[in-house]
Amino acid sequence: MTSFEVPSAQLVIHIIDDEESVRHSCEFLISSLGFPTQVWDSALTFLQQVDIYDPAVVVSDLMLPDMSGQELQVYLNKHDSPIALIALTGNGEIADAVAMLKKGAADYLEKPIGSRRLQEAINRAQTLTIKRAKLYYIRTLYTQLTDKERQVANELMQGNLNKIIADHLDVSVRTVEVHRSQVMKKMESQHVSELIQKLVMLDS
Repeated sequence: MTSFEVPSAQLVIHIIDDEESVRHSCEFLISSLGFPTQVWDSALTFLQQVDIYDPAVVVSDLMLPDMSGQELQVYLNKHDSPIALIALTGNGEIADAVAMLKKGAADYLEKPIGSRRLQEAINRAQTLTIKRAKLYYIRTLYTQLTDKERQVANELMQGNLNKIIADHLDVSVRTVEVHRSQVMKKMESQHVSELIQKLVMLDS
């Protein structure tokens, strides 16, 4: 397992639409805003070719023939993917778009798409996907802790010193020190303050 790193390069904006003309127009518009792009003709093709556990932004039409935008969002949720999805909607699809927001989509845009609104949505989605990726990574680290290590982590989060923790858990100070060392190692934290920040993210 490697430590989580915020991507240094700009995230690619993935565009999913079954209509070639729409794909090209979206690609042109998004590229003109300075974002790198990649286009896909279906959600299934996208899922087959992309690692869904990497942070990414997807701009997808709601109505796709193989897998709808809503079904794609449900799939991403089911697999704890950090990908932030922006739904493109036409007339009469607003209710579906709102339903997607409730399922975790980053935003929705009505066609025709305005460049300013699109840029705002992409900026928010980029922030969201990186935040999600970091959260999911921290969650993976936390699952490695034993029950006793989680108890020690919780005590550290309360600001308790080793002796107090030992009293609370009815163990020796030396045992607390061993558990504490393992907690810091498994949670990839150099300082208690860093550990607490990660634990707070899990509770948020």
